[in-house]
Amino acid sequence: LKRFATGTYAVWYPQLQRSEAVQLPAELQRFPAKSWLHVALSVQTPSADGFGMYGSGLFIINPPWTLHATLQAVMPLLAARLGRDGQGSFVLEQQAD
Repeated sequence: LKRFATGTYAVWYPQLQRSEAVQLPAELQRFPAKSWLHVALSVQTPSADGFGMYGSGLFIINPPWTLHATLQAVMPLLAARLGRDGQGSFVLEQQAD
């Protein structure tokens, strides 16, 4: 970030029941960035056996300024349409400078 502080960086991650996947968004939020956006889409509840991906997330450092508003409009539709058996949900968080 020091060499290209105004660059946009995106980190995609799978939603798994492994502790690393669960902790990653919180760890990225502590990253020394002025602005970030975190969006995650879950399409089903985690399986009882602890295996498999149940959604995915994206963490963006220095996101485009219009992205949060766009995602606010589109994420409820995606969760409803892609969710299995009514289990779709999403998280949308932002820190703006």
